Amino acid sequence: MIKLQVKIILWIFIISATFLCGAQIENINSNELLAFEDFLRAQHLKHALLLGPEPGPGPNWSRQIENYKRLFANYRMQFFTPQRGVQFQELFYYEAPRTAVLVAAFEGEHVKRWVYEAASAGGYFNNSQAWFMLGKCQANRTDEQIIRLHLSAYNISIDADITVAMRVPQTTSRLLYDVYRVGQDTPLRVEPKGQWSPAAGYKLWDNFSGSWLRRRSNLGNITLIGSTALIEKPAGMDDLSYLSNNKDLLQLDPMQRKTFQLFLLMGRMYNLSLEVRFRETWGQLLPNGSWTGVMGHVTSGEVHFAVCPIRFVTERHRYIQYTPALHTQLIHFLFRHPRHSSIRNIFFEPLSTQVWWCVLALVVGSGMLLLLHVRQELRLQQQQQHLAQPVERQMSFVWFTMLETFLQQGPSTGQFQLPSTKILISASCIFSFMLMQFYGAFIVGSLLSDTPRSIVNLQALYESTLEIGMEDIAYNYELFTNTTNQLVRNVYSKRICRDRQHNILSIEEGAKRIKHGGFAFHTAIDRLYRLLNELLDERLFCELQEIMFSPPYLGASVLPKSSPWREHLNHAVLYLGETGLIGYNDKMWTVPRPDCTLFKDAEVEVDLKHFAPALFTLVLAMLVSSTVFLLELLLDWLKARAKATAGWREKGQFLNL
Repeated sequence: MIKLQVKIILWIFIISATFLCGAQIENINSNELLAFEDFLRAQHLKHALLLGPEPGPGPNWSRQIENYKRLFANYRMQFFTPQRGVQFQELFYYEAPRTAVLVAAFEGEHVKRWVYEAASAGGYFNNSQAWFMLGKCQANRTDEQIIRLHLSAYNISIDADITVAMRVPQTTSRLLYDVYRVGQDTPLRVEPKGQWSPAAGYKLWDNFSGSWLRRRSNLGNITLIGSTALIEKPAGMDDLSYLSNNKDLLQLDPMQRKTFQLFLLMGRMYNLSLEVRFRETWGQLLPNGSWTGVMGHVTSGEVHFAVCPIRFVTERHRYIQYTPALHTQLIHFLFRHPRHSSIRNIFFEPLSTQVWWCVLALVVGSGMLLLLHVRQELRLQQQQQHLAQPVERQMSFVWFTMLETFLQQGPSTGQFQLPSTKILISASCIFSFMLMQFYGAFIVGSLLSDTPRSIVNLQALYESTLEIGMEDIAYNYELFTNTTNQLVRNVYSKRICRDRQHNILSIEEGAKRIKHGGFAFHTAIDRLYRLLNELLDERLFCELQEIMFSPPYLGASVLPKSSPWREHLNHAVLYLGETGLIGYNDKMWTVPRPDCTLFKDAEVEVDLKHFAPALFTLVLAMLVSSTVFLLELLLDWLKARAKATAGWREKGQFLNL
């Protein structure tokens, strides 16, 4: 209903303008204007460019412009007239809104000279502009032949949005054709897309109701050229065979080879073939403004896109355009965490030093208190039985009684008569029971739990005794120098560069130093894990610790500016990510890591290292007991000898008398 009202209003404007302007608007075809307005509405566009007539005698073009502006008051109209000296490419600018271009007579020679040639050279036959061209049929040629005759010579690519409306003879209706070209060396494709008539309006066939990208997904097995960098390829191997191999030598060039598997999937998606050209570097910007490596391939137009991931770097945005992220590169510090080494054994670990001193104080205090109770018990016994008890026996009795109590043995029930003594012995037994329970629980828990790690952040790593190094690669230097984080700068200047020759290494040398321990290495984690998987056993592998202080690097494919393949690559990357194929491909190239939880459970045991203090205490007690025993024997022998000597002296004196 709204569409009909708009058409009625437009007809009113046309009729009014005809009466007002007379002959000055006689060349305006109302059906063409209605068709163009329906095209704007179907494309959801608000900006339009109208090409002026061929230079020569005719109605005043300035007055016609005013009439067009009144008729299309709801749209932002632009007008181009060749004789005014304005170049066609000057009408567009970077990030300009999508614009509909109306060509009233697409067969005109002035349009070819002033518009088509400029659009072809500037790459404006793309989906940034929606072209609506009006044409006339010929008796001896089909519409497809006419369109190919006039448009085949120009740079029309896969992303072109060109609609040619050919007039049906003897009617006011027009047949609509979609025009594009798959590749530069392929013929122009002209496909019927719909029909327009004043009564039915702008009507598309069912297969044109969806995205143009889906309609043009079959590329007819054309060959597109990609570029990649191979840095670690072994000598004697074929480049393409090495790049496409996803079974062997996975530790070499994993990033490029992993991403290439995704491009093979894209080739099957779009029915295309890939030709790959190889370079030894990703590319550096030269003083003359050109690039080396893969970037040089892309910026020069030798290839259509890169089949290896390129990092998002600010200086590259001026020369290329990125696809969505294809690869996530984790770059961390990796090292074998030092084992927890301390003089105190696990039997001293659960309770702190202060707790042990408190326990000792309680033992001494309870012993002194028990001594007072024992003396009182002895007085009571002396009153009842008139027995005498020496002090030495009192001290020994107290000592062994306290040992029995704290070892949960306890004296006999009838040994003490005073209630206060029984309360003291009972409280000591309860305290001993609680202490033993907590002590045993903490020991078992400490054996079952993971060993705590203290070096878990960059500050702790900087203050540790570990040697710190990094891989000799460009992004590491950028990461450590182009930062405002003072801690990162200190790590680089004071720890890494303190001995550059031994700390800035290749990734193979860094893996060997990690194996020997005491060394933290900063590099790409996936590559390093694959090397360490061959160097370390499970126990050493589970000692590895990561420290991340910067976000992961994202890499994507790159294309030249205004590349016609941008939408196809973007759609393919997003589709592969949505379906989980990128994640699956990442998993296939991820190093399998051992289950350290199961490995630690298998190692839980009280070995000699943990049991040594108990044995040492027992052996020490035995040595002390043996020493005391020997001293006792020596003292007894000395006493016996002294007594014998005294007896012989008395006997001698007696004989002398």
